[in-house]
Amino acid sequence: MLVLLGLNQTLVLAFLPELSLLLGFSHSEKDLGFVALVLNINLISYWFGVTFWGSKLSKLGLWRSTVLAISGFLLANLVFCLTLFVSESPSLLLVSASRLLLGLFSSAFIILAHSYLAIINNSNVGQLAKTSGSITIGRLLGPCIALLPLVGLWVLSAPVLFALIALIYCLVAKSSWPAEIEQNKPLATPSSLSEYLPFKYILLLAVFTTSLVSMVQYLILPLLIGFGYQGAQATKIYASLLLYLSVIIIVYQFVLLPLFARSQARLPAVLVGSLLVGVLLLSVPLSNWSFVLLALAVMAFAISGLPSWYSQQAYLNNPTLSFRAKRSAFLARAHTAGYLIGTAVASASLMLGIPLLTPIWVFSLAMVALVLVVNQHARLQPAPN
Repeated sequence: MLVLLGLNQTLVLAFLPELSLLLGFSHSEKDLGFVALVLNINLISYWFGVTFWGSKLSKLGLWRSTVLAISGFLLANLVFCLTLFVSESPSLLLVSASRLLLGLFSSAFIILAHSYLAIINNSNVGQLAKTSGSITIGRLLGPCIALLPLVGLWVLSAPVLFALIALIYCLVAKSSWPAEIEQNKPLATPSSLSEYLPFKYILLLAVFTTSLVSMVQYLILPLLIGFGYQGAQATKIYASLLLYLSVIIIVYQFVLLPLFARSQARLPAVLVGSLLVGVLLLSVPLSNWSFVLLALAVMAFAISGLPSWYSQQAYLNNPTLSFRAKRSAFLARAHTAGYLIGTAVASASLMLGIPLLTPIWVFSLAMVALVLVVNQHARLQPAPN
């Protein structure tokens, strides 16, 4: 499921320049910003969808929820592809509707994955990083597909095929699904307001982290235009950059982060240091691709590690399935809000001619402050299993 989520995100993003032309727009920064907003309108329905899945998961059950979510994801992608390819002049309204439908059902994927970890009692930073790594594998597949020889826009139907395979697997493997037994430990009841505050800070950190991800992605677009890339060539270069980021993030999430996770005390400092150095490198005039790749690699370590770290902090108080499903829903909404805010800020910056590095610095410094607050509280918590 998480592979599907990542695949759908980067595959559409990789073809943004060509989709802009197909929908009747140009390659100007204003038009690219507008098309990016349309293609990311699924974040609105994602915001509302996580509330449903977070509250209903324990009632629907893990297997039934998974089948329903994948089926809806499949339907949304079918509508999206038919809208693009059946008519010579694709309807922007139908494209938007299909993206809204996509957000409603894909909002379940991360909640389902974290709930599965709760059922098998394995929610440490290393495992959460590997879960995020599954999304990254999907993000890797997107640009890989876009870079295949003789590939056209028709490959946007790839999520349909993968979703169909995932749905068939779920139906066939029903008997091997883990038992959904709710643990008997009651929900923790905070005795003072101060015990509520850390989770609020975690949610804010989630918002700023995903906002930063969106802004960094769109920071690359003006570089492509400035270097003279247009049309299919811009798509190939952009897909190559997304592929590069996906590869290094997979290495981080499956190899480096599990190693750093063994030292819980040092991990936040390493992540904060990587974030600040990465933004500093991005602030240097980027005149060649080697420097761009270095800056993105350093910053990617922080962006890939922070979600796993603060997610673990959010789940420390209680091991029950319902508690983790609800907290996962809150985190998913925070991530969605972050993507909405980041996309809006990036699009507005592109349209108004404001350097994206300005909001990137503001959000990064806010993240550093939040990491310090959450880490201070984490020291008072018992060590995770």
